[in-house]
Amino acid sequence: MNAKKLLTYLDQLEREPNLMVNGNTYTLEQVKLAKKITADIEMELGVKPSKPKLSRRRAFIVILEELYYDVPEYPKELSLDVINRRALQRFEFAQRTLNGLATPHEIHPKDACRFFEDNGSKKMNYRRALSHLVNYRFLFFQIAPAAESLKDKYQEVLLCS
Repeated sequence: MNAKKLLTYLDQLEREPNLMVNGNTYTLEQVKLAKKITADIEMELGVKPSKPKLSRRRAFIVILEELYYDVPEYPKELSLDVINRRALQRFEFAQRTLNGLATPHEIHPKDACRFFEDNGSKKMNYRRALSHLVNYRFLFFQIAPAAESLKDKYQEVLLCS
């Protein structure tokens, strides 16, 4: 079985309510880890790895966090075109629209509690996006301090809810 077939099978397995293979039951985290190990082996063997699937917003959050996790504000000249190009190189978009999100600050604000203070619905959507990225950060982040920074921001958003 080649790696591509294995990854396709693991993708299908993720969608199943009961994660069973050959009579053994697995958790979603174990399936995600198997996907990560398979992708790492592909890279080690020089096979072009498949891109992880993320919504456009989540992909942009990963890129923004990796580039700017250690600075207090985004540069004024930063545009979504730059972020989009970087995200396209690393991720396959599962959802292509941004639904009215026009700036990096609207996608991933530096002070989320203040930014979403008067809009509970948008805060809930942002919190869901962060939750997925935090739970599976080992799949999406290449820079460990950025992943930890996002985890801290997620905890802050949970506390200000």
